[in-house]
Amino acid sequence: MMLSRRRFMTIAASTAVAGSAVPVAAKTVSWRGIALGAEAKLVINGLPDTEARRVIKLARAEIERLENIFSLYRSNSTLSVLNSKGGHRAPDPELLSLLSRVSAVHTATGGLFDPTVQPLWQAFAEHKGRPDQAIVRDAREKVGWRFVNYNSREIGFAKPGMQLTLSGIAQGFITDRITALLRAEGLANAIVNIGEISAMGHLPDGTPWQVGLVTNSEGPATDFLSVSNMCVATSAALGTTFDGVNSHILSPLSGRPVQSRWQRVSVVHSSAALADGLSTAAILMDETQLIECIKAVGQVIVNARRADGSLLVVRQE
Repeated sequence: MMLSRRRFMTIAASTAVAGSAVPVAAKTVSWRGIALGAEAKLVINGLPDTEARRVIKLARAEIERLENIFSLYRSNSTLSVLNSKGGHRAPDPELLSLLSRVSAVHTATGGLFDPTVQPLWQAFAEHKGRPDQAIVRDAREKVGWRFVNYNSREIGFAKPGMQLTLSGIAQGFITDRITALLRAEGLANAIVNIGEISAMGHLPDGTPWQVGLVTNSEGPATDFLSVSNMCVATSAALGTTFDGVNSHILSPLSGRPVQSRWQRVSVVHSSAALADGLSTAAILMDETQLIECIKAVGQVIVNARRADGSLLVVRQE
């Protein structure tokens, strides 16, 4: 079941990806598509047409390759095969790298970030957001990151019926990978928007990129972040729902959709994957937990709208 996602971030200025110099023959070349069920966009400005299209082709191929590892929407992806068989041998290095990041975020969030909630997610999706208590109880028995074992030889689940969803961090991971690819191609100033945003360098006039944060997905941006060489990830409890009421973000502790204290939580960090995972878990936290979490992580900015509409901004160097 694929649920529609609402957009909670925008680029306030031009979404151009620019090189350090702008050749006379340069023009804007763009690509728009879907990655892991979310809108993805790449716009290159400042390169000759042929060169820009070559870079976009490389980026699209990398996105496609990584989707074949991480996507739950593809039955033959590595993740889907792992979930169906309960194990996988000789895992891809990228999958192992992402699972290591999952472990780090799981620890930093006190276990609130836990991709093993997939059986719960399926239970709620299949019952339109309202499974009975027995179904929830059975699904909760299959939840627990400590029951996931992985190394360079294999990945396995310690309990039958366990499954993973990487939706709360894989978009950020792919964003990081595409950012690294663009840097390797010599691009210094860029915006990569693959569900989460990576702001490389700055605008052509030397000023930081402006990322708009949308509190109501139907309305305009209400807050703006000036970012340079940083990534922004946003989560909202009602960004996606099962039935128009129940959030798609489930607590691994209660087994229920989150009743969040936040309308939206946005996290700024140098890693899009880490920002993605932290923003997902932050929706489950109270204010004290959130502040303590980012203190432990360090070098994080949080911009969050409380349920009453007031704003919390915390910077941890």
